[in-house]
Amino acid sequence: MKHFLFSILFAGFVAANPLSLFAQAKYQYKIDLTKATDHTLQVELLTPEINHPSIEYFFPAIVPGTYSISDYGRFVHNLKAFDKTGKELTVEHKNVNSWKIDHAQQLYKITYVVEDTWHTKISENAIYPMGGTNIELNKQYVINTPGFFGYFDKLEKLPFDVEFQKPAGFYGSTALTPSISTKTTDLFQLKNVHELYDSPIMYCKPDTVSVNLGRTQVLVSVYSPDKRVEAAILAKTMGNLLTATQTYLGGKLPVKKYAFLYSFNDEVNPKEVMGALEHSYSSFYAFPQINEAKVKSMVVDMSAHEFFHIITPLAISSKEIREFNYQQPILSKHLWLYEGSTEYDAHHVQVKAGITTVSKFFKELTSKIIKSKKEFKDTLAFTVMSKEVATTYADQYPNVYLKGALINACLDIYLLHLSKGRYGLMELKHDLGIKFGGGKYFEDDQLFDEIAALSFPEIKDFLNKYVAGKAPIPYTEFFAMAGVSYHDYFKREVNSIGNISITSLGGSKVNIVNASKMDAFGKLMQYKLMDELVQINNIDVNTDNYMEVIETVKRKIKQGDTLTVVVKRKNDSGEMKEVKLSAPVSSLREIEEERYKMLLMEENELTPSQHLVRDSWLKSNCY
Repeated sequence: MKHFLFSILFAGFVAANPLSLFAQAKYQYKIDLTKATDHTLQVELLTPEINHPSIEYFFPAIVPGTYSISDYGRFVHNLKAFDKTGKELTVEHKNVNSWKIDHAQQLYKITYVVEDTWHTKISENAIYPMGGTNIELNKQYVINTPGFFGYFDKLEKLPFDVEFQKPAGFYGSTALTPSISTKTTDLFQLKNVHELYDSPIMYCKPDTVSVNLGRTQVLVSVYSPDKRVEAAILAKTMGNLLTATQTYLGGKLPVKKYAFLYSFNDEVNPKEVMGALEHSYSSFYAFPQINEAKVKSMVVDMSAHEFFHIITPLAISSKEIREFNYQQPILSKHLWLYEGSTEYDAHHVQVKAGITTVSKFFKELTSKIIKSKKEFKDTLAFTVMSKEVATTYADQYPNVYLKGALINACLDIYLLHLSKGRYGLMELKHDLGIKFGGGKYFEDDQLFDEIAALSFPEIKDFLNKYVAGKAPIPYTEFFAMAGVSYHDYFKREVNSIGNISITSLGGSKVNIVNASKMDAFGKLMQYKLMDELVQINNIDVNTDNYMEVIETVKRKIKQGDTLTVVVKRKNDSGEMKEVKLSAPVSSLREIEEERYKMLLMEENELTPSQHLVRDSWLKSNCY
């Protein structure tokens, strides 16, 4: 409808296009963080002009990335509406997330109190802490925006001004750039409610590090009251991962700024839950206070997963994601893509970059197979589960990180197989991003056709059978395409290195933990219980590679070779000293029996196709 018709068609146009009348209007929010009391904050909204007799004001029932009902309205209290003179207007609390305001043409201001979710006494349907809110006066404020700010019905696309009064010395860590920032005030201006809800902010005394990756600025922000974890340590820990991710994505990241917001706070609630919630340009992490060693083991995989969400669903998503309905969402069928491919990428990038070993990567995949088969419905179509994941199949949601990742591992291998190693999952996602990036979206029912058009007809058959269908994935068949042997049950005979049990007991040590069945060769080597392994045949042994080293040695040594093992053990004075153990390899063999085992096939067993696919899938020089 053209602008010159406004005066003629005013009445009808209001009903059909309420937003167009308020193109210059906006929401103006104010919160004074210095006035928090009992884990609550007062929120003030100067409202856009409303030209309707009544209007509904909403808080979201659900937000993207959570796939569960949150009902943020539960934590909003004492909501009042006023006209310009300060006269209170009639407000009806219609349901948990909705307030109806009468005489809305006179509406000027709304005030209410927000209770944080970390300290609430509401125990039913608890909000995960990474999607929740924390209000601790002069300590920390976790501003997951859906928990603080509402919107009017049909006015989601209006801009938002959000102003914070902050304590002295506090910094608001976020991917947003403030329009105004002083020692006491920050003003953020957002295009619409979708950008607002996509932008968490963490206020605390600053501990931040900024890292540049090409044209992308990466912010690492940490809140750790006892300083057990520091931003500089985390940034250093993640350095290789971020560089590897940049390379994995073709050398350029699709965002100009990204923020990792880490909270290590024992106030986290529910206390048994910790984790992260992704956003387009940031991710928020909620942990109790933990030590540095635990941080390194937990945070890298989790951060890699969240960081890869800059591809899905930021650059690739359906209409259901792009135009999210916060009250009654229609969920997408493609969690296998949004969460599954992201989880797979987070681990695959690490093996491609040499951050982790092939053995550990295989262990991660087999662990997902075991859990997926034992704990979830393997014959439930993934598309069906995705559509109803917030209700009927809520208990199946964790499988998106298990079978969802495995779907993508097999899809990646199958693409590489069909393309002779030239076109894998990352290339497919790159092409999908070109077609559906920049605010565009695909239709949920057409995604498989779009993927087939960009790749191969056989890929549509794969997706229909194993994603939209009920058929369990034949992992042995797909991993074999990459020269990898996989079996649910595995038994083989290998050369003996002593028939001893070796494992890591935590920390950085690898020890002999059981020598009760040690064979004659083990006795010849003179192993002792709790020997700490240092080297095997001149290869340094550590917690990351010991399984792979032992597996390789058992496969390759033969009778008459010399096995040399350097261990640390206590001498007569109780001091740890290195001892070299050596003996010629005997004819003794060991029987290995394992379930859910993945192994690299021997080079001389590979077909040219398997060789090509395996190199493209696992080797770092095949980016």
